[in-house]
Amino acid sequence: MPQSDEPTVYLTFDDGPSVYTDDILDILSIYGVKATFFVVGQSDEQSYQWMRDIVDAGHTIGMHSYTHQYKKIYESVESYLDDMYKMFTQIKEVTGVTPTVFRFPGGSINAYNTAINQEIIAEMLRRGFVPYDWNISSEDAATTPPASNVIVASVLSQAQRVNRGVVLMHDAADKKTTVEALPDMID
Repeated sequence: MPQSDEPTVYLTFDDGPSVYTDDILDILSIYGVKATFFVVGQSDEQSYQWMRDIVDAGHTIGMHSYTHQYKKIYESVESYLDDMYKMFTQIKEVTGVTPTVFRFPGGSINAYNTAINQEIIAEMLRRGFVPYDWNISSEDAATTPPASNVIVASVLSQAQRVNRGVVLMHDAADKKTTVEALPDMID
């Protein structure tokens, strides 16, 4: 994600690819907007194709985790690094792209990683990877995702308070309202 002095909002999607990836890519294409997709491990050809579609459309693909199982990946620094290496390898093999950005599942500081997060960050940076948290939440991580108008209002209200906003959204099978909110959010 390039830096800018102009007010800028970056759109990011975690947890994909999913059945909504094509819809998200279509909307982004219509508006001429690029985004960053922090993907999780997949094992089916359709998901591999969605990963390739993300890259082919000129978006950034980053690592979110292979398993997305908090207790497992945050068990130790080594567990986290092993999980991310699997995700790194899958992205590289499937898309031909060497990912350089990553996002912690649950954010860089969460209930599962407080004892090891600084050590993980240091090691990931040493290995050449850049972490990206968010400072604007679409609030779509809720078990019952909010209505699309609530997502839009939440993002727009938070965006007014920052010069460089990084919006957290999710590309997952239960996040239809996120897709529905995207055009109004971009407008």
